Amino acid sequence: MAVLVEAYSVVIRKETINEKYPGGVDQYIEDCPNGTFCMDQDITRVGFMSPDDVDAYIDNLELLGFTCVNDGEYDEIAVVVQFRGFILPCEWLECLDVKIFEGDQKLMVCQIKDSAFSGVFCPRGWDYETSFSKRVVMVESEGTEKRMKFLRHEDGVDFYLDTLTGQEVFIEQTIRRTANGSMLH
Repeated sequence: MAVLVEAYSVVIRKETINEKYPGGVDQYIEDCPNGTFCMDQDITRVGFMSPDDVDAYIDNLELLGFTCVNDGEYDEIAVVVQFRGFILPCEWLECLDVKIFEGDQKLMVCQIKDSAFSGVFCPRGWDYETSFSKRVVMVESEGTEKRMKFLRHEDGVDFYLDTLTGQEVFIEQTIRRTANGSMLH
């Protein structure tokens, strides 16, 4: 099996969570900061729209003893970017572009390396028609300032005008840092 990859996905083996996260996988699921959690029999995935949120989330996990990067490769935590794949090499995980729906509709998924693909797990309530896989355009951080014009901030969501397409787009920030550096969900 495999898990959906959309936006920025943080992927961790379930066995690692059971070893290192207080309360194991059940507590990890309960503590998920947003509605993007999904898992198969081997791995878990939590998605974010902002690289800053990914960094903050991983910082919290590292405080619990998880290791993200070791010798320039992903160790216990991997980050997978929709439309791009891994930022760093990862020995235990692989990305696939798969056709799940009729026509040219594709999804990016990841699974334990060399396992047989037999389906994909998506977050509860996920629907292709309203998904990132169908409607999102990824803009690298370096291009954001040139392409995106800030419009407003409402309820934890920043709205921008995409000057290339003329469409209004948004970035939801799931995790916020307080003045002392601790995380708020």
